[in-house]
Amino acid sequence: MLGKISVSLLLFGLITGCQTTAVNTSFNSNYQHYDKNGLPINPNASDQSANNDLWELTRRHLKFTDSYNKARVVNEINYFNRYPLHMTKVSQQALPYYYFVLQEVLKRDLPSEVALVPIIESLYDPTAYSQGKASGIWQFIPSTATYLGIEINDWYDGRRDVITSTNTALDYLSQLNKRFDGDWMLTFAAYNSGGGTVSKAIRKNREKGLPTDYWSLKLPKETTKYVPRILAIAALINTPTQFNIKLPSIANEPYFKEVKLKGQTDLNKIAALASISNEVIQQLNPGFNRNVTAPSGPHRILVPIHKADKLQLAINNLKKTERLNWSQYRVVAGDSLGKIAQQYGVSTAVIKSANALTSSRIKIGATLLIPSYASSKTQQQVAKSHKTHQINDGDTVWDIAKKHKLSVNEILAFNGLSKSSTLRIGSSIKIPRG
Repeated sequence: MLGKISVSLLLFGLITGCQTTAVNTSFNSNYQHYDKNGLPINPNASDQSANNDLWELTRRHLKFTDSYNKARVVNEINYFNRYPLHMTKVSQQALPYYYFVLQEVLKRDLPSEVALVPIIESLYDPTAYSQGKASGIWQFIPSTATYLGIEINDWYDGRRDVITSTNTALDYLSQLNKRFDGDWMLTFAAYNSGGGTVSKAIRKNREKGLPTDYWSLKLPKETTKYVPRILAIAALINTPTQFNIKLPSIANEPYFKEVKLKGQTDLNKIAALASISNEVIQQLNPGFNRNVTAPSGPHRILVPIHKADKLQLAINNLKKTERLNWSQYRVVAGDSLGKIAQQYGVSTAVIKSANALTSSRIKIGATLLIPSYASSKTQQQVAKSHKTHQINDGDTVWDIAKKHKLSVNEILAFNGLSKSSTLRIGSSIKIPRG
């Protein structure tokens, strides 16, 4: 009820604001110099604010403010008002991505409400995953993603790629909007429940002689809430103080920049070259399923904008042999994880971790990603040159590593062992660099 009163007061202000004596009603052009309460404003203030804050830029391009008083929208506003920190969380999670999304929306001359759809879909979390197997900020299910041309494979999931998914979502929304003759309420409904569902509801109403606008259609329960929730979020952003909402500012400037790669590249190496953490790389590039970019692309990486030029220069100077610290191995009959690990000089635990294996069972024909601790040339030299250490009673890997001035990981990797492996008295262990 409070939300409904607040909305009514807002609308009253919009209606009566133009009747105040502060406005010269003889000239329509003068209205732009007064706010909704009829108070004089700095004509450049809005432009300046939009130049600094993405939420203000969003407000300037909202198209459906006249729908905020609808009962279903008011109910959703009341719902969000019960969670005052909701928009704070949204702002924090949207911060790395919202500039890109909003700019792409405005480039296409779409209403800024479109940029708010990921708030409803995923809270702007690109790693969001639903029970219905929808993924990414736009929450595409696998079948829809495949239909729209989004690539999903063992290496890469384009639904989680902010660039790929955003461009695809905007293409899809534009197609739906054209299908429904420019009606954005029907477009949003179709994005949620499918174009066929909305068309069927329109046809049924038309046969009964009923109105065919979104608000008059009988749609799935989720869809009846979906469009009002988009509009409710728009209302909160449009006048946050009206609803006692604190909306943290998001700077109107790009957060990330695209760096072109010359092929498949190790993400750890990219992080090191750019002097940023692996967490930042993962945050901006959640589409990659493994700690390496996909063999077939996209051959690009997103990094914070102030790191991009440095990284691009480093990538351009990176030799092909330096791009990857990984190898691919196709499992054949007679293979075991231990045998493959020993062949590559790594532990079985490392291979299991790199390939997200929960057991040591491997299938013939499967492709394994094999991490390497050194370049292939160095590995070959080490493999040809080693000595052995016979295990005595009381020996530990730590003792052996210390004796030979090596790390425990080097000993384990070279022998295909894990930290839980048992050393048998009388057996031998290989010592690299012998």
